[in-house]
Amino acid sequence: MSTRSYKDAVEHLNSLQTNAAALEAARASGSSRLSEFAIPEMLEYLGRIGYTPKDLNNLNVIHITGTKGKGSTSAFTDSILRHALPNAKIGLYTSPHLVAVRERIRINGAPISEEQFATYFFEIWDLLAANDVVRYSLLCEIQATKHDTSVAETIL
Repeated sequence: MSTRSYKDAVEHLNSLQTNAAALEAARASGSSRLSEFAIPEMLEYLGRIGYTPKDLNNLNVIHITGTKGKGSTSAFTDSILRHALPNAKIGLYTSPHLVAVRERIRINGAPISEEQFATYFFEIWDLLAANDVVRYSLLCEIQATKHDTSVAETIL
C-alpha cells in the first residue's frame, strides 16, 4: 500500500500525463476523436466518483475560455470577486501550473496546502480505482473547494 503524501499524489498524477506528441498527431490528422467522447467520458467519471450533472449545475462557475489571456482574465475575475464578496469562499482553478501542481487550485487567493491536495487527490484516485478507472481532472478541484463561486480557466 502506498503512502498518501503530497509527493505520492504528484507522482501518481504525473503517471497520468497525456503524451503531447500523441495529442498533436491526432489534431494534425483532423481526427475528431479527441472531443467526440469528451462529454460522455466526463459523465462516466462523474458517476464513478458519486457526482451527477445536477451537482455541477448547482455550482456557481465563471468559465473562461479562449486562446489568449485566460490566466490574466481568471486572476482579475478572482480578485474582483474576492474584493466584492469578502465573506464568500472563492475558488480558482487554472492550468498549467508554473512550479507546483497545487497552485492550480486556490481558495480565497491562496493555493491549497500539500496536505489538502494529497487528501482530495487520493479521494478521487481511490474512487476511480475502485471502479477500474484512474484519471485526474477538474473533479479534484470540485472536491477540494466546495466554495461559493469558482473561476475556471480552459485551454482550447
